[in-house]
Amino acid sequence: METPTLDEASWARTRGMRRMRAALQSSLLFPALSSFCRLTVRDREHLRELDGPAIFVANHVSALDAVVMAEALPARYRHRSVVVAAADSIFKRKWEARLAQVTVDAFPIPRGGGARPHLEYLKQLLEKKWSVIIFPEGRLTATGAIGAFRKGAAILAMDAGAPIVPAYVDGMYEVLPRFRRVPRPGRVTVTFGPPLRPQPDDDYDAFIARVEAAVRDLAGPKGVAVEPPGASRSEGPNYWY
Repeated sequence: METPTLDEASWARTRGMRRMRAALQSSLLFPALSSFCRLTVRDREHLRELDGPAIFVANHVSALDAVVMAEALPARYRHRSVVVAAADSIFKRKWEARLAQVTVDAFPIPRGGGARPHLEYLKQLLEKKWSVIIFPEGRLTATGAIGAFRKGAAILAMDAGAPIVPAYVDGMYEVLPRFRRVPRPGRVTVTFGPPLRPQPDDDYDAFIARVEAAVRDLAGPKGVAVEPPGASRSEGPNYWY
């Protein structure tokens, strides 16, 4: 399937779709998740420091991470956030793309080039008070460890003037890692950190390095291990960022 154009993606953010998404999440999606995943959210009070849109950054361990992050966010962000997803992954199949757009407002980013217009569109969404959820490793972990972060989130934050909120998702690797088709019941915790803003001497690389360090710090001992380069090679190339 071809990557959806930006105009085609905008239908998922209309008022009517936002209302439908909220109803689907509360009546179907989140109850289905809770049938096998007991979710705990920690330190969400850090989000009270925010007075505008933000970029929420988390480690990427499961195909259900976007659903977990959506449920973990307070309603004021949940209903005005897009989830960055690989255009060559779930957007390859039309039905899967539409399902992701309807349920969590997935937004496609090409991994093989041509991502600049999509990046500019995300900046425009931030300016319109929309938030963005990004998994900066660019692919699902193969080992459970956190991989190196790509700098797309830093580019968005620094260019659009939005803070980055680090988060660590713990337990989803045991519930539904990339190599398992049926979830295993378990406990999942999402821990938020304080919002991060670039320092005067930060460039994109320095800022995303601080963001990665913050996520690893939230992970505690689990944040020490580093996903080996190429460990997820079978999934395809990394996101452009």
